Amino acid sequence: MRALLALIGLAGCVALVVATFSLVLQIEVLTTSEIAADIDTERTGWERHGPALLVLAGFALVMLAGALRGARPAALALVAAGLAALAIALVWDLPALDDTGQVGELYEQATAGPESGYYLETAGGALLLLAGGGLFLLPAGAAAGAGGAAGAGRERERREGRTAPEGRAAPRAPRARRLPRRRRRGGDREPAEDDAPTGRREPDDWFADDPT
Repeated sequence: MRALLALIGLAGCVALVVATFSLVLQIEVLTTSEIAADIDTERTGWERHGPALLVLAGFALVMLAGALRGARPAALALVAAGLAALAIALVWDLPALDDTGQVGELYEQATAGPESGYYLETAGGALLLLAGGGLFLLPAGAAAGAGGAAGAGRERERREGRTAPEGRAAPRAPRARRLPRRRRRGGDREPAEDDAPTGRREPDDWFADDPT
């Protein structure tokens, strides 16, 4: 679904760019647009509203990239770009589609009508509106995709204590403390358990009372 909305938004941007350099309206006398008077009978998107559609297309492309990453404000901005393009087509160009201008003053049979550029700018605005609205309403879980599933797995392991939180080192197991060996009063060391009597008298024993 997200890929389809991305293609729709991209098609809307392309339509606005093409509409800028295409004919929006054309004035004809009977069946021809070539008249003797030196009057231009064709109007392109650039002649009608300058680079407005190009600016909207560039802005919409940047917002589309942000909306595809799950940014809801970018999706709303994409909707705004579509509404602006539709406003240019319906508010600015539509009332002028049947305006023959000076040609109508010279020729009673003059007529004016829309050309491909008008349909392209209208379609471009509608596509941007559709793409932005769809990306805004798309559930947030779908934006994460596989990365969201992996993040959920890490969070589950973290709660179970198998992994440390991101940015922190895993806790180390406590090391066993070595107790100091106790010494007997007087500086004599405590005899070890494996010490065996040798039958030889130590110097300290010379001054002990002989039990015999």
